[in-house]
Amino acid sequence: MKTFSQAEHETWRRLHARLAECRATMAHPLFVRGLDLLGIDGEQIPELDHVNARLEALTGWRGVEVRGLEDGRSFFSLLARRRFPIGNFIRDARDLSYTPAPDVFHDLYGHLPFFADGDYAAFCQRFGTLATHHATTPARLVQFERLFWFGVEFPLVETSAGRRIFGGGILSSLSESAYSLSPEPEVLPFDIEQIRRQDYRIDEIQRRLFVLDEPISLYRCLDAFVSALA
Repeated sequence: MKTFSQAEHETWRRLHARLAECRATMAHPLFVRGLDLLGIDGEQIPELDHVNARLEALTGWRGVEVRGLEDGRSFFSLLARRRFPIGNFIRDARDLSYTPAPDVFHDLYGHLPFFADGDYAAFCQRFGTLATHHATTPARLVQFERLFWFGVEFPLVETSAGRRIFGGGILSSLSESAYSLSPEPEVLPFDIEQIRRQDYRIDEIQRRLFVLDEPISLYRCLDAFVSALA
């Protein structure tokens, strides 16, 4: 992976520190456990090779460096091969809340910890494989993108300790984290029929979210989702 400057490492430290309360009280335990298992902390931007050595030993997944936003076809193809794209830049320190494309903090901090869990990792590989099978049908590929958005980037989940954040897109953002568990968003039960028809925008806060009753409900949804594809 590229060599980051000290200023870029400082941006990582600031982002990580801002999310301390989120890790302690808002995030699902799988995320916090994954951070620990992969050695992802607030000291500096982790060496991807070091993280990958731990991740591959656990579930066979790897992060792969990319320059920008992957399109649907290439992204799902990576998932099918147990690869997850990691942006090779970090957002501007003058606006920690915004990045024009997924950066190293969003990808490596927000998403990769979940892949240390075997069930989650297996679900995402199968997701990528199924999506790739429908990659030449744009209307169906869009429905897979919606399921990824609301089921992987921006889901919530109920736990015995209360509602928690289960999406990398929320967990890597201070504003999204605080907003998602506030009374402000519309939170609906996780429903694949509604999700496959639900449009979204990537450039504004997510005002409609879906909540899982437990993680396994996400992992088990793919057969019904594929059967319902229009």
